[in-house]
Amino acid sequence: MSPKITVELLRQLRQAMKNSKYITEPIQAYIVPSGDAHQSEYIAPCDCRREFICGFNGSAGTAIVTEQHAALWTDGRYFLQASQQMDNNWTLMKMGLKETPSQEDWLISVLPENSKVGVDPWIIAADQWKNMSKALSNAGHSLVAVQDNLIDAIWEDRPPRPSTKLIALRLKYAGLTWQDKVTALRGKMAERKVSWFVVTALDEIAWLFNLRGSDIEYNPVFFAYEHLELDSPSKPELTIQCFPYESVYTELRAVCAALAPKEKMWICDKASCALTQVIPKVSPDSQ
Repeated sequence: MSPKITVELLRQLRQAMKNSKYITEPIQAYIVPSGDAHQSEYIAPCDCRREFICGFNGSAGTAIVTEQHAALWTDGRYFLQASQQMDNNWTLMKMGLKETPSQEDWLISVLPENSKVGVDPWIIAADQWKNMSKALSNAGHSLVAVQDNLIDAIWEDRPPRPSTKLIALRLKYAGLTWQDKVTALRGKMAERKVSWFVVTALDEIAWLFNLRGSDIEYNPVFFAYEHLELDSPSKPELTIQCFPYESVYTELRAVCAALAPKEKMWICDKASCALTQVIPKVSPDSQ
């Protein structure tokens, strides 16, 4: 197994980290998580950004590139594989070992004062963003959202996003119709006085609507987002409205803009930071 030669790729990424075409101010570090915009562990080829930049193609790991260093964090399943797939431009951080620093501690130790650490807000979960941002802020650094993914910017032959044909799961396999599932979910929303429910995990969307796809190899899922309204006076019957996949941010922002002051929206803290930050925060007094 020959390691991927990454000298030129790292040079290009470091240039992009300073390029005003992609960012408003230069960043001193860039984080490349494993997952996609749905925080999936198993991903489509177009989302294999960490593999592209460092060569390691295991299902779990995070790459971080600074102006002087490049490091990969992964768990014990992949220590040998990662060491064989990465060249000597990379440092393997063996998670779970006492001597291995966390990503935050490592960044704090190698970055100059008042550094900016960039990450694509679509591929980092909201809870991860919150924890890392707090740790970096306490050390005088800042975590910043880079809207244009810098790996995509240097990935010339990046594969297109799959969009395969969907299969409707028959009732004898699903157990419940999608209408029954939506009705039950709306019951839970009513109990908690929640007006909207946002789903971003691909397996949850496939389960809710009894649909299966093949956008990700060996996984019966498809790329989609879902937001469910508690009730719709204009459409009392259960219907599904479809919108372009890329319009989710615009659609969700429009829904949030129309929320009444005390209306609430549910979203998992494992959803992307990009979508979570669109939703207005509910103050403790109004809950």
